[in-house]
Amino acid sequence: MQALDNIKIKAGRLILKKEVKKNANRKPVVCNLNTASSVALLMNISDESDLQKITKFEKFLKAEFGIKKVFILGYSDNKKEDPEFLRSSISFDYLQRKDLSWNGVPSGPVYENFVAERFDILIDMTNYFNVPLRFVLLRSKAKFKTGIFSEESTPYFDMMIAFDKDDFEEYANQLVHYLTIINAK
Repeated sequence: MQALDNIKIKAGRLILKKEVKKNANRKPVVCNLNTASSVALLMNISDESDLQKITKFEKFLKAEFGIKKVFILGYSDNKKEDPEFLRSSISFDYLQRKDLSWNGVPSGPVYENFVAERFDILIDMTNYFNVPLRFVLLRSKAKFKTGIFSEESTPYFDMMIAFDKDDFEEYANQLVHYLTIINAK
């Protein structure tokens, strides 16, 4: 089964490479958290603690910066059909394996609605290359996209933050720091 999953991931990465070339002419619009009216957060959600972390960050962005619209799109690779802790709401939705083609390309209404939205800032909170979330990131109409630095991630982000720890809170603090000083008035 592991070998089959590796083949699927490789196929998804090949399609992503082709998509990156189509997206090469995109012109980012640099946005600051103090001026943003909408922010999207992407995150791989493995368990309930991941969901709690990202919703805490969502509430912080709304309270601290007055951002009216903060939306979370999660991805759960959970083998269960609908994990108990995942429930769609006005500010949260999620993709699962059933929303992907055999090679990891997402589809369906959750995906289509998200990528059509013109968020001011899209923040990828995932600390590794997640094929389904990279499709979301690449196809999103967000004006400014940011995430963790890696050579492989360069075509996907407008701004990357070098961060090598597996510490969600510290990464969130770094994001807030840089997203408040960039393009400050």
